[in-house]
Amino acid sequence: MPEPLAVTRWGQPECPPLVLLHGFLGSADDWQPVASQLGQHFHCHAIDLPGHGQSRDIQLGPPPAFDEVVQRLLARLSALPAFHLLGYSLGGRIALHLAQQLDQQAPQRLLSLTLESAHPGLTEAEQKQQRLTADQQWHDRLQQLPLHKFLEQWYRQGVFADLAPARRQAMIQARRGNDPQALSALYLGTSLGHQQDLRTLASTRPLTLLTGERDSKFTALGQAWAAQYPTLNHRVITGAGHNIHATAPQAFAQALLQR
Repeated sequence: MPEPLAVTRWGQPECPPLVLLHGFLGSADDWQPVASQLGQHFHCHAIDLPGHGQSRDIQLGPPPAFDEVVQRLLARLSALPAFHLLGYSLGGRIALHLAQQLDQQAPQRLLSLTLESAHPGLTEAEQKQQRLTADQQWHDRLQQLPLHKFLEQWYRQGVFADLAPARRQAMIQARRGNDPQALSALYLGTSLGHQQDLRTLASTRPLTLLTGERDSKFTALGQAWAAQYPTLNHRVITGAGHNIHATAPQAFAQALLQR
């Protein structure tokens, strides 16, 4: 039997369950800036994805790995009859695949779906191949470089430009204990090049996308998605970047509760 994914729980057990999926290199601890606010309204279940946090020793099989991750999540969440779902960045892309599976098997279990700075999927085969090539390069760096060197390169990407230097160094320090092999397996296995185009989920269920005003790439993606599917609830958080819950926790919690 596969090792279960680690989960951190807090909040009121009598409140509706909220499942939280962190981003690449993250862990359940990443939700600390909004834990107090969310815990007043939900019974929170923050999952550590394979290769991350307390699930750091769980290594996935060969790519693509979306189906394997979804099956592991379904096994971990089997005791929850119904739940709200929140995913950040990579966690949001995984949340889309989980929502698709639930829509096919038990749509009543998913009470709501909220994505934070998450891509709905590429539409063209050429785009997917280009992304796989780029992600293979990051995968190789992760396996070949000392982890702290990889982390320094990773957090110099433009999408993290709004991170203060102290915050960037704290994130690098917090992630130095992870297993590069397990991280790289999840990274390549859940590449955007392997992801399905799941934009249509916005037409089949209530779906909220939160993006930061200073994250021009994902805000533009959200605007294009909402133009194609007007049922998408796209909310732009003023003054925030890619990692909204870390840099604008009050605004993030308010937007989540008002979705």
